[in-house]
Amino acid sequence: MLKIYVVFFISFLSLTINAQSDGKFANASRGVEAGSADDNQNGFTGQSGTGANIDVIYHKIFWRLNPDSGSVTAPIKYIRGSVQTNFKTIAANVTTITFDLRSVLIIDSIKFRTTKWTTATVPPASGFSRSGNIVTLTLGATIATIGTIDSFTVFYRGVPPAVVGAAEGFQLAKSPRRPGVTLADTGNYIYTLSESYEDRDWWPCKADMQDKIDSMDIIVSVPWTGADTFWVASNGKLIDSTISGGNRTFRFKNTYPMASYLVSVAVARYNRYYRSITLPSGYVLPCIFNIFRTKSSYTAITNAMALQDSVVYKFSQKFGDYPFKQDKYGYYEGLGGAGGMEHQSFYAMASNALTNQATLSHELIHQWFGDKVTFATWADLWLAEGFARYGEALAGELHPATGLNPVTELAAAKSAARTTTTNRAKITSFTTSDQVWTTTNIRAVYDRGCMVVSMLRALSGDNNFYQACRNYLDPVIGAGYKSATTDSLKNNFNKVLNYDLTPFFNDWVVGQGHPTTVVRWNNPSPKVLAVSIGSQTRSASATAAYFHNVIVLRVQGAGGEDTSIVFYDLDGSNLAKAGNGIAAATAGNILYYPLSFIPTTVTFDPFSRTMSAGSTSKLTTLDLNIVDFVVKQNGNVHDALFTLDNNSINSAIILERSADGVRFVEFGTMDVQNNNTQNTKQYYLKDASPLIGANYYRVKYKYVDGSYKYSKTIKLTVAITKDNFSIVNNPVKENIELRINQVNLINQNVVFAIYDASGKLVNQFNKKLTNTLTQIETTKLANGGYVIKINNNNQTLQIIKFVKQ
Repeated sequence: MLKIYVVFFISFLSLTINAQSDGKFANASRGVEAGSADDNQNGFTGQSGTGANIDVIYHKIFWRLNPDSGSVTAPIKYIRGSVQTNFKTIAANVTTITFDLRSVLIIDSIKFRTTKWTTATVPPASGFSRSGNIVTLTLGATIATIGTIDSFTVFYRGVPPAVVGAAEGFQLAKSPRRPGVTLADTGNYIYTLSESYEDRDWWPCKADMQDKIDSMDIIVSVPWTGADTFWVASNGKLIDSTISGGNRTFRFKNTYPMASYLVSVAVARYNRYYRSITLPSGYVLPCIFNIFRTKSSYTAITNAMALQDSVVYKFSQKFGDYPFKQDKYGYYEGLGGAGGMEHQSFYAMASNALTNQATLSHELIHQWFGDKVTFATWADLWLAEGFARYGEALAGELHPATGLNPVTELAAAKSAARTTTTNRAKITSFTTSDQVWTTTNIRAVYDRGCMVVSMLRALSGDNNFYQACRNYLDPVIGAGYKSATTDSLKNNFNKVLNYDLTPFFNDWVVGQGHPTTVVRWNNPSPKVLAVSIGSQTRSASATAAYFHNVIVLRVQGAGGEDTSIVFYDLDGSNLAKAGNGIAAATAGNILYYPLSFIPTTVTFDPFSRTMSAGSTSKLTTLDLNIVDFVVKQNGNVHDALFTLDNNSINSAIILERSADGVRFVEFGTMDVQNNNTQNTKQYYLKDASPLIGANYYRVKYKYVDGSYKYSKTIKLTVAITKDNFSIVNNPVKENIELRINQVNLINQNVVFAIYDASGKLVNQFNKKLTNTLTQIETTKLANGGYVIKINNNNQTLQIIKFVKQ
């Protein structure tokens, strides 16, 4: 959705923020995609947790709406109607049902089966009661069986709330005046905007992000004077429009699942424009556009519509046919409080955005990302808005006639994303829309989300990217016509790429902050490009110790040659070629690319495809290229062999060892070997006394820029046996004679702890084992039974019982 609130952004009048902005298949509309995990649901999926024991499967809605209610010059905002809710029980023994409706709206009656209640009752009496914005319906009967289908109908009326902060809901407005337009040409109109929590403001519903309404009929009655007074815009296909006396009734059929906040209605003096689009599948998609009836020229607006026809086709080619083709495609004028809103199948547009191709494209792609697949909670809003913001650039790329420059659009998103110090919106308040639509959250959700999508495309390559998106949108294998979490998207990319992107999502979606990267490069032979990470600097707000980063480089030659390369920087040492899937990581912080030309210029991400800023630097050599690093067990010793290419170096090659893989210490300097070849140098060091248990090894060396770099880490394990030690003289009269049976323990420090029969520690000391026999002093111990516990590197090597006499 394009949220532009004048009150909200009063200090940013020069800033335009493009923002906001699906189900029909056997229970596909309830819940998140199978196998996904929601990481931030706060224990419920809607704004209030209502309707936990039912699945809403159908609504039949009737509204009586009159923008001129009261008088044309002094209209009254008012709604009257009924909402029939057909549900299926998802719990046994249902006796009460809850739903959402703002307390300012009057309930005239609620009907369940043959009983109708006209006044509120006090539970446990059957009927309805109200507490704040939640209505509890006590059925007066028990629905015993799970899967039982039943229904109830709410008859209500009243004046919905006024605009408060970011909340719009149901509003009455006057069409904006254009040059030469009188009030009589436009007049009063009604519009709705329920994102995020304002569906309950104007109609009784189960406001649950994961319980999408399988299908619905929307029936709206408006005044009709015979002079084409009012027309109705709403979701779905218009199947009937009947005139009776001074009224006209419009009936819309919605055949796809829909989240409650996407339900919309607008009533205005509209001109209607009809057209059709033949989709890639051959399906002829009906289109309708409702525009205020004025005397101003519609040339610019109709031209914008024609451009969007091609964008619909292009998006359908990439992501699958337009998702609601059996209902309709189109938009209507008259949205307040935002530039656009992706109401399912018929999105709303502000008058000043009707020719804005960025906003039109943003709301259009929401029909796939945000409507066909909604998000499980508002905390995953980026799944809709990140793709929609990216859709503005994608529309310009796929259909340049829109006038949208993809590089400009992505550069703006990148710049905004790098200014925020937070991550995606962590929505914790479910009582107001204000937390969703703060400036900080918009940048984190829209712009950072856009750059995440862009980086996924860069990493994956186009074929993999679009396949993963289509799988994610698929109603059988993905989240199509259901709601999704971040895991839903990640899992689909993982499957297509055969690669676990969890660290990437942790850094860029769950985490916050951004990196600045220096890339070193040279051409060791005329048509070969060598690249290496020089450094990665993280912003102060960064939560990642090192960003798993997507690097995009533009490579050019003196003869006008031009290409791009993409690689994945896992940790500054392990790099993987990418851009057509992700290859296996290569250790040593260097990658080689064969080219068809001699590289003369390498530019860091000039087209703003990633969120990383950076620079490139050409070096005479990329100093150290690891060819191989191995550590092998050779009897009771470990042999470490480190192989580099034959570039000259002036620093020591140091082997480090660790018992836990975290705290490394320098073990020794590796010696250069005599079996070097023209292309490689080898270094060797022997560990004659490996640790009992885990041994982690890595190599540290000074890189070309003066910083230290590290090889990959290798783990070898020396087994802990039950007889590492034995007491020669048990019972003991003076000192313990201890035999060391494990040769690897010689020259290692161990900790001895002696406990008496009650378990009390009576002595503890460190000792270096210098040979196979050692003495432990026990002359001061009283006679009796004891236990000696022997530790090494926080590992218990053995516990031995002994008797002192």
